[in-house]
Amino acid sequence: MSASPRELAAYRPRWYRNPRTLDLAAVAVTLVAAATEFSVPLANGTSLFGYLPLTVSLLGVLVSRRYPWTGIVIVTLTPLLAATVAWDPLITWNIAVFTAFSVTLRALPGVWVGLLVGPTLYFAAVMYNGIGFGSPTAFTAFAFGFMAAAAGSAVRSHDRYRNELEQRTLDALAARDTEANGRVTEERLRIARDLHDVIGHEVAVLGIHLGVAEVNLPSDAAVARESLHSARTSVQSVLLETQRILHVLRSDTTEGRDSGVGLRPAPDFSGIPDLIESCRNAGVDVRADLTQAPAALDPEVSTAAFRIVQEALTNSQRHGSGPVTLSTTLSGAVLTITVSNPKTVRTAKIASPARTRTGADLAPRRGYGLVGMRERAASAGGKLVVEDRDDLFHVTATLRVDGGRIR
Repeated sequence: MSASPRELAAYRPRWYRNPRTLDLAAVAVTLVAAATEFSVPLANGTSLFGYLPLTVSLLGVLVSRRYPWTGIVIVTLTPLLAATVAWDPLITWNIAVFTAFSVTLRALPGVWVGLLVGPTLYFAAVMYNGIGFGSPTAFTAFAFGFMAAAAGSAVRSHDRYRNELEQRTLDALAARDTEANGRVTEERLRIARDLHDVIGHEVAVLGIHLGVAEVNLPSDAAVARESLHSARTSVQSVLLETQRILHVLRSDTTEGRDSGVGLRPAPDFSGIPDLIESCRNAGVDVRADLTQAPAALDPEVSTAAFRIVQEALTNSQRHGSGPVTLSTTLSGAVLTITVSNPKTVRTAKIASPARTRTGADLAPRRGYGLVGMRERAASAGGKLVVEDRDDLFHVTATLRVDGGRIR
């Protein structure tokens, strides 16, 4: 399964998942610095003329949100204005530094912004109180102006790199999933063709031979004729079921979509009485006690119940003798299916002492029928319990009618 962009973004540091957070943080620092500076003239009783550079600086910050170049030029020239009117340019210098970081983080090239901000802050520091061109303070102002622009540009470039890397990762995962789905589709088509060419052909030939045998029976062989007729009916059911499986295998492929063949609905709980009648026609004594299908029975549970009963009745014909007892009971939201029948003499002789199993360890001795029943029950959230005694074989399947999991 492919990762989503949100899952890939989770690998970034929490504070860095959205660079806009850094941009807003820079603006917040600017506003805090401006608010602090606004209180200085009032506290010191100095001229309100000092508000002019600060007001122009804040205007530049506002303009930079929409017009980055215009805004950064205004903000950068403000420290020069402050130095000209003999106002300490420290706060306007801070505003220029954080604004340089903000505009380069969003759009502008770091080199050009650095070349604009750094020298301007340097000359503003030199002009203020005549500290001189060689003053460490002036060089510090230059360095911080250039570094702020470089930092914003670096963060933006790294974010672009991460986004590109994430996009390439998503593309690679999508390509891998596409390739895997293609291979699955090819395998499904191969299975469908093999099923059609081998099993379908052999079952069709079997049906033909059964028809020939039925036609050539003597007139007094009524019992044999009825058995052959039931066998032919079963063969036809196998062919129809094989066709349904073929349609399912081809349903997600171009070949299946282009065939225009509709799918038969999957068998469900309501088909169990017909299944029992079919077994009775084949000579199996089935004693059934069925509850009415719940109105809100989950479709997957309904199909699983049918398949479990079908396989249980098939096993009773292969490995048991005597009547088969089948019951379905509904207790609240739990549907319970029980099937039991006596074992044949041969089966009873080789049977192990009575024990209860889940069905997984029965495959070597009884084929994969019980394994399939267990998997059917598990796929619908239920459980299957097999009780294997010397003289009796008992299967109990427990399913929730709403498709929930049995605890």
